Amino acid sequence: MADSRNNQQQDPLHSPVGGEADVESLAEDITSRQITAQTYGGDPVEDRLKRLKDIITELESRTEASERGQDLEPLLQEARSSLEIVEKQAEKGER
Repeated sequence: MADSRNNQQQDPLHSPVGGEADVESLAEDITSRQITAQTYGGDPVEDRLKRLKDIITELESRTEASERGQDLEPLLQEARSSLEIVEKQAEKGER
């Protein structure tokens, strides 16, 4: 007779971190290099503004959702500063 405990699928929500049923995070990394690329990249200003706003929204969500969210605060501040730079570029009519 087969052991039914071995045939059952483990629940990833109730498994220990690093256990067999633990799943990898699906969130993409956001790096300082990506933020800099949006600040000074060759894409149109409107596209860079949108991407930076999306990055800021994502970082804010991650900051609020995690006990270690404060670790992302420097990256969030960098993204906000970059957004200000790109907004000034847009005001000057740069493309």
